[in-house]
Amino acid sequence: MIGTSRSWRSHASGLAVATFLLVAADPSFAQTAGAQAAPAATPQGAPAPAAGTPAGDEIVVSGIRQSLANALNIKRESAQVLDAISAEDIGKFPDKNVGEALQRVTGVQITRAGGEGSGVAIRGADPALNRVEVNGQTQLSTGAGVSSRAVEFRDIPSEFVSRLEVVKSATADMTEGGLGGTVRVITRRPFDNNGKPFLAGSAQTVYTDLAKRWDPKFALIGSKTFFEDKLGILLSGTYEKRSLWYDQARTTGWRQVDRNQPVMAPACTTDRIGVDENCVDIDRNGFGDFFPDIPRYVINRELTTRYAFNGIVEYRPVDNLKLFVEGTYTRGKQKLNSQFLQLGTVQAATNGGVSLANTTLGEDQTVSHVRFVAAPGTIGTAGGLSATYRNILGTIDRQNINSQVGGDWDVSDRFTVSARGSYAKAKAVNNEINATAAAQGLAFIDVDYSGSSGAPNIVLPIDPTTTQGLTQFIVLRRPRYNNQTEKAGKIDFEYKPESFLTSIRFGVQKRDVDVTSKLYDGTKTYNGYVAGTPGQGNVTLANYATGSSVAQVVSTGSNAAILQQIQNIVQPNFDLGDHNFFNTGSLGFDGYQRFLNLGMDVANAAGVPDPFGNLNPTDTWGVYEKNIAGYVSTAFAFEPAGIKVSGVLGARVINTKTESRGSIVTGTGLAARVSPFSQKGEYTEFLPSVNLKAELIPNKLFARATATEVIARPAPSDLAPRFTLDSVGFTGSRGNPSLQPYRAKQYDFGLEWYISKVNFLSATFFRKDISSFVDRTTQQELINGVNYTITLPVNGTSKVQINGVEVGSQVAFDFLPSILKNTGVTANYTYSKDKGYNQLDYFTGGALTFPGLSRHSVNVSGYYEDSKFSIRMSYNWRSKYLIAALDRGNNPAVGAAFGQWDGSASYNINDHISVFLEGVNLFHAQRTENANSAYRQNIVETYGRRIYGGVRAKL
Repeated sequence: MIGTSRSWRSHASGLAVATFLLVAADPSFAQTAGAQAAPAATPQGAPAPAAGTPAGDEIVVSGIRQSLANALNIKRESAQVLDAISAEDIGKFPDKNVGEALQRVTGVQITRAGGEGSGVAIRGADPALNRVEVNGQTQLSTGAGVSSRAVEFRDIPSEFVSRLEVVKSATADMTEGGLGGTVRVITRRPFDNNGKPFLAGSAQTVYTDLAKRWDPKFALIGSKTFFEDKLGILLSGTYEKRSLWYDQARTTGWRQVDRNQPVMAPACTTDRIGVDENCVDIDRNGFGDFFPDIPRYVINRELTTRYAFNGIVEYRPVDNLKLFVEGTYTRGKQKLNSQFLQLGTVQAATNGGVSLANTTLGEDQTVSHVRFVAAPGTIGTAGGLSATYRNILGTIDRQNINSQVGGDWDVSDRFTVSARGSYAKAKAVNNEINATAAAQGLAFIDVDYSGSSGAPNIVLPIDPTTTQGLTQFIVLRRPRYNNQTEKAGKIDFEYKPESFLTSIRFGVQKRDVDVTSKLYDGTKTYNGYVAGTPGQGNVTLANYATGSSVAQVVSTGSNAAILQQIQNIVQPNFDLGDHNFFNTGSLGFDGYQRFLNLGMDVANAAGVPDPFGNLNPTDTWGVYEKNIAGYVSTAFAFEPAGIKVSGVLGARVINTKTESRGSIVTGTGLAARVSPFSQKGEYTEFLPSVNLKAELIPNKLFARATATEVIARPAPSDLAPRFTLDSVGFTGSRGNPSLQPYRAKQYDFGLEWYISKVNFLSATFFRKDISSFVDRTTQQELINGVNYTITLPVNGTSKVQINGVEVGSQVAFDFLPSILKNTGVTANYTYSKDKGYNQLDYFTGGALTFPGLSRHSVNVSGYYEDSKFSIRMSYNWRSKYLIAALDRGNNPAVGAAFGQWDGSASYNINDHISVFLEGVNLFHAQRTENANSAYRQNIVETYGRRIYGGVRAKL
C-alpha cells in the first residue's frame, strides 16, 4: 500500500521533473509538435479556433499526439475552465470505459466497482453531485440500491465517444445540477468525416486473473451521407461479456462492548468527552476498546453482459438549417453470486462474551486478537454466537434510454434559434435472491487482526466446508424496481451584434423528473430452534399486512425435523465455489480458502417464495420534480492595452417544485398501521456566472478567472419518505422530504501556457464555498422494544470552503534524438483542502474532511509512438478520503490512499488494421477502507488484473 505523505511527494516530484523538461527545452521544438487539431464546437463568445502554432516546419502526426492536440485545442478555445479527452481514432478511446478515461483528467477521482471505473468525483464533489450529459441530454442514474443521481459510467461504451469534456465553471446556458462540474459525453456524428463514409470495428477478448475466464467484446460503428451530403446517418453498437470477480475481507463495523450485559445491543458510549465505566476496557485507561462487528469474507461474482446502440440522423436541407433525431440505448445485466462467510458476535453475556484471558489489545484502542465465548446456555441453540453462509443471488438489470430531437436555424448571419426536446429513462431492477444458512449457538469464535493487511483471520469451532451445525436457513426474494424518467424541452436564442458584445443568448428550459422505487419482500425462514419454545422449530414467511414485516408461522415441527429439512435443502446442493479466497492478493495470513457456496440450486431446493404479495410500504416511494429555468447570457471581447480579453457574463433562474410520496407506519407489531404520506416543497435559485479569459501572449499564454454559483439536488432516496431497519446491527435509516439543495459559490484563477499544439503547462487555483449541503446525523429510536441507531439526512449548518490547486502538463519529447523523439508524458496533480466542515470523529474529536475529498491526487502517463507501434503506461493515485462521517458503531468510514498502474500497446499492420494488448491494474493493487484508523480496517479488496487483446479495423 502506498503511504500518503511520502507517496504524494514522490509523485509531485515526478510532475516537477516533467515540467522542468518542458520549460528548459529549446523552444524551437514546440514548432514541430503535431497536426492541427480539428476545431471544437465554438462556445458562446469564443473566437474562431486559431491556427495554434507559429510559422515553421510541421510534422504531421496522428494517434496519441493527435488526440492530445485535439483535446488541447478544445481547452484553449473554451470560454470556461474545461478539460477534455479526445479519441485517438474511430472507436479507439484510451481507456476501457468512460469512467476509467475520466480518471486522467485533472481534479477528477473515480470510484470503482469490481475494479471497474463506475463513478466520477470532481474537485471533491461526490459522483451524485455532478451532472452528466450525453450530447447535451441528461444521463440518468441506474443505481440498483437506494436511488441516487450518480451515473453508472461502466455501461457507457467508450467506442461511441468522440471526446469527453469536464466543465468546471458554469455558464448561464448550462443546465444546473453540477456542484463539482459537468461531464459532457460527446459521441461521433454523421458529418464528422467531411462527407466520406466510414466503418470501423473491433473484436477483443478479456482475461481476468481472479475469474480465470476469457470474455468477448465487439464494437461496430459506421456513418454515411446521402442526397449530396444533405442527410447523414450514423449507427453504432457494442456487445461484451465480463466476469467481474472480486474478493473482500471485511469487518462491517467496529463497536465498543458493554461489560454489564445481558442487553441485546451495545450500550456503552465512550466518546471524546467522557469516560463510561460500562465499557469493556482492557488497558483500564477509561476508554472503551474497539471490537469487530460482523467480520466476514466475501467472494463476489458478477457475470455481466452489456450491449449498447447509438443512432443519429442529421438533415441539412439548406446551409442555415440543421435538424436531427438521435437515441442511445445501454443495458448492463449482471448475474450475481456473492458468497459470504460472516460472524455474529453480539450476545447477552458478561463483557459481551469477550474472553479477556484470550484477547489482546493492539494499537489505537483496537483488539488485535479477540475470542468470543458462548453465553451460558446458548451452545447449540437459536441464540449466541453464529457463523452464517450467505449468498446474494439473482440479477441486476440496468437499462438507460436517451432520445432527443431538435434543430438549429440560422435565421440570419446574426440571429440563431435552437430547440431541443428530449426523453430519458433509466431503469434498474435488482431481483435479489438470498440463500442463507446459519450455524447458531457456537462455543467460541476467534478473530485475529495481526496480519500485515489488518484483515480478519477467522477461526471457528466448526468446519466451514461442511454443513456442520446448521440450525437456521433463510431463502428470500426481494426485488427492487427503480425508475427514473426525465421529459425536457428547451429553446435558445442567440443574437450576435456588431460591437464588443459578440453574443447575446437567452432561453428557457423545462424539465420534469419522476423517480420511483418499489421493494417487494418474500422471505421464508426455517428455524431449527425457537427461543422460548423448547423442543420445537418452525417455518415462517414475512408478512406485511400491518405495514411492517411480521414473521408469520406457517408450520411447526420438532427440532430434529426442522434441522433435517435444513440439511435436506443444503447438503445435496451446495458447492465450494470456483476459486480460493483472495488468491490474487495478500491478507498476510493463510486462513479459510473455501467455504459453503449456496448457489441457485440451494435456493431452488428451498423454494424461492413469491414476493409480489408483500410490498414493503416503508421502502416504496416516489419523488417528483418540476423544474423551469430561464437565462440571459452575453459574451464579449475587447483589447485593452493590446491584450485580447473575452468572457461570458450571465445569470440563470430556476424554480423547482418537489413532491415526495410514500407511506408511514404508526404503531408496532400487530398494532401497526400504514398511512399514505405526501409532502410538497418549492425553492427558487438565482445563479449568476462570469467567465473571463485574457490572451497575455496571443494564442500562447492565457489567464482565466471565473465566479459562478451552482446547485445540486439531493439524492431522491434522501428526499423520499423511506424507512429501513437492520435487525442484526440494530441500525436503520430514514429519508427527509424537507431537504434543500446543495448550494455553492465557485471561483477559479489560472494560467495556461500553450507552447505548441501538443505541449502545454497550466496551473489553476480554485475555491468552492458550500453554504448548504446534505449531511448525516443519528438519533436513537425505540422500535418494537429494541433501541435502534437511526441515520437520517439533514442540511448541514456549517459553511464549508474548499481551496485547491490543479497543475497539468503535456510534453512531447520530439526535440530528443533517435527513438526518444517519439516519446512523451502527460501529468497532472491536484491539491485540495477544506475548512469549516463541522463533523468530528465521534471518538477522538479529530476534524474530518469534507466527504469525497482527497487532499492529493496524481495522474502520470508516458507514451511511445511511431508509425507502426505505440505503447502507453499510466498511473493514477489519490490520497485518503472520507466516505461517511457516521458509519456503523459511530466510527467514520474512510477510503485509504490508492494507486493503480495501467498499460496498453498496439501495432499497425497497415492503414486499416491494428492489433492491441492492454492491461488494467497491472500490479494487483488492493483497495482498502477503514474506520479512520489503520488498525480498524473495514474492507480489504482484491480484483486482480485484467488483460485485453484484440484487433481493430477501419475502412
